[in-house]
Amino acid sequence: MRPLIPMDKKRIVTLAGTLVLAGAVVAAGVYGPSVWKVFRQQSSIADQVVIQSPAVDGTKASDGSQDTVLPDGTAPPGKATPTVTTAPTPSTINPPPQVESSSKNKYREPDTQLIDLAPSIAMFFGENALSNDAKTLVFGAAWNIHEYTDGYLYGPAAGPQLNEQDIKKYIVFHKALMDKQFKNEANASKAVVFTSYLDVLLNRGIDAFDSKDKTRIEQFHEEIHDLDAHLLRNEANSKVYGATPFATKRT
Repeated sequence: MRPLIPMDKKRIVTLAGTLVLAGAVVAAGVYGPSVWKVFRQQSSIADQVVIQSPAVDGTKASDGSQDTVLPDGTAPPGKATPTVTTAPTPSTINPPPQVESSSKNKYREPDTQLIDLAPSIAMFFGENALSNDAKTLVFGAAWNIHEYTDGYLYGPAAGPQLNEQDIKKYIVFHKALMDKQFKNEANASKAVVFTSYLDVLLNRGIDAFDSKDKTRIEQFHEEIHDLDAHLLRNEANSKVYGATPFATKRT
């Protein structure tokens, strides 16, 4: 996962502050959970964010050095015997069931080389419409949200794990990034049909996860799936739900 960009440690407590940070993230070209986690840590929201990370080798110290433990469980001379402690689980978080690590589908960074716009939305990008930066941002948002929605609905083997409220906040974060980008686009008015659809779609997703209504979440999943897999990537082997007002099959 790419390194985090340096960020001001000032806590962000207003919508204006949120958009300032969103602008910094857009400028840096980094949209994944790593930056979002920093955003959430700096916000005034007290909830803990659960983001799936690779397993940590328990024999390694936090500074990256390797601690040696003797067969009887004691430390060598000059080293303190390691003490294993278990951090308490916040009451507001429902962790996913424990599964074998080999069956987990971990977070993957968006691969912009896979962008292959369907003709029905290609007209909204290019020389006389939205910029390449806007296209990359929309692609990254759809990819990321799709991953976590898959993981939520179908388990750790289908995608990385977040609970309903954290996915809701995750969508809000990506929506803030896109809103900021579109306001700075000189020709955004030529793509208003598409950008307005994205606005409505993400609001629907926010409401669905906020309500924890599985039916509404599945309906949102069908739309975000088609947007990601077919409108933006032309993934021929993936199921087509036909859940967007734009064509999802190419002629």
